Amino acid sequence: MNSIPITSGVYVLVFHLSRKTDITFDRKGSQHSFPPGWYLYVGSACGAGGLRGRLARHQRHTGDRKRFHWHVDYFREHAMLCEIWYCATADSAFEHHWAKTLTALAGATVPVPKFGASDCNAQCPSHFFHLSGRPSTAAFRASVESQNLSTKVFVEFIEEPRGKKQAVREIHFEYLLGRQFLERRRRAIPESGLEPGQWDSLAKHRPARQLAEQVAEQMQVSFPAITEAIAFATAVETLIENCGADVLPVLFDPHRPQGRKAIMRLSRTSNVRQQYRVAGVIEGRSRSVAPHRDDSVYDTESVREVLSRLQRVRGILKILLDQLRTAHEDVVSEANRLSRLCRLSAQRLGDCLKSRVASASAVSREFHKKTIMSMLRSKAVTGGTIGLARLALRFTVKNLWNYEEMIRRGLVPTEKELQEILGEVKEIHDVTRKIECLAGSQS
Repeated sequence: MNSIPITSGVYVLVFHLSRKTDITFDRKGSQHSFPPGWYLYVGSACGAGGLRGRLARHQRHTGDRKRFHWHVDYFREHAMLCEIWYCATADSAFEHHWAKTLTALAGATVPVPKFGASDCNAQCPSHFFHLSGRPSTAAFRASVESQNLSTKVFVEFIEEPRGKKQAVREIHFEYLLGRQFLERRRRAIPESGLEPGQWDSLAKHRPARQLAEQVAEQMQVSFPAITEAIAFATAVETLIENCGADVLPVLFDPHRPQGRKAIMRLSRTSNVRQQYRVAGVIEGRSRSVAPHRDDSVYDTESVREVLSRLQRVRGILKILLDQLRTAHEDVVSEANRLSRLCRLSAQRLGDCLKSRVASASAVSREFHKKTIMSMLRSKAVTGGTIGLARLALRFTVKNLWNYEEMIRRGLVPTEKELQEILGEVKEIHDVTRKIECLAGSQS
């Protein structure tokens, strides 16, 4: 608790109630039956001792000579205090802003009207809320930011509930372990006086490395385990920021949890694809959030992505050319057919970008998704060499499939970007011609 400042501020207590409990919550004997789940209480600390003093009090029980004063004191006796979110501020209105922010969280309900807000004159329905799933600090921060309020929301971890099924418990623990580091780093950055970028590296003698080692020692895990947890937690936080808090019950569904590899892969894609895959699981269209090659979704967010795909195609085709020199005739023939389509689709893209074509005519019949996907799924010729040719074609036509939407969104290349793209188109043309000559010499 020494990390929590003595200054005034606003805070949220994050409780977990494991079972339905009847609780008397005031001196009048008012009682309510609280269902199991997660509870959020928002309050402010403006008196002596500030945040540190107030939050230290909330952690105690009556056995610690604590006297009941607020509604939440009664609730505290029955529920586990898991996290504390806080922000240093002298503005007392923040308590009400945060209460309204919590009201807007997906799935948030008011179990008892005016609970913890009996003296509130800001028309808050309550300062106490119920959620069936664990609340997300990332989602809360995003909501606070959208209202132009302070995003310097810090977290203090207190205790963790147990009892999840093994399959969920492992990845959920890894996420919470990584969060320990991410939240402590968030708090340490302004205190250190260093630039945020200086906290990115986990190399030896860097501040982030020292912090990670401290977390690993405290949580009794190895350093490799904490580094993997940090990467995983970063992936989950990315998905929360892009997809909202609804993603958490999808990732950690006790009946059908998502795999770590699928979560990591999805986090590296665009926010559009992330939203598409998560919605697919929620709507029952798919079981996994892992990106799939058949996804019909636009996910080009910048012209640099177009250039990056073409650069990868060029590199793949050069490797393909080397492998074809010793490949079987049927492999060379099929690779030649696929590389020819790479050349034609790249040239088509270059022509469209030069002339600013804005219609669906960018994709001719031979490049329609149905036509191309049938080629990519073909089992007539198999093997790693053909796999490279198919991968090159997939990257190339992806640019064409996204072209019309790019133009509609105003993603037009600068003159420098256009020249770089045309340069890659020429490189692709040259290497596919060499593949064509190789195929001709073997026929």
